[in-house]
Amino acid sequence: MNRHFIVRKAHKSNYPDPLFVNKNEAIWIGREDTEYPNWLFCRVKTTGKEGWVPKQIVHAEAGSKSGTVTEDYSARELNVEPGDKLESNRELNGWVWCVTEDGQAGWVPLEVLECFT
Repeated sequence: MNRHFIVRKAHKSNYPDPLFVNKNEAIWIGREDTEYPNWLFCRVKTTGKEGWVPKQIVHAEAGSKSGTVTEDYSARELNVEPGDKLESNRELNGWVWCVTEDGQAGWVPLEVLECFT
């Protein structure tokens, strides 16, 4: 079920060149975020591209820092301003995957949003 949000506080991405990774793609698994638990800093083995990936879609090999992702994934964050209206169908670890009224999609921290439906 889709949820609707209004932005209460601006958010700007710190990652202008976001990570994109394909289902079953091999990754190196790094540290876990201390501010937003269950987000892992990963590096794609084939490209060296780095970014945050939700732990829920990482399949780690036992006793290893190596693994794969279980679905196609984008780490793209949206730049949003107060008053922007967003629609979402996914929330993970304090972040919400949103689509703007003009069709832009990406992650926004839940703490800057207010649900209005």
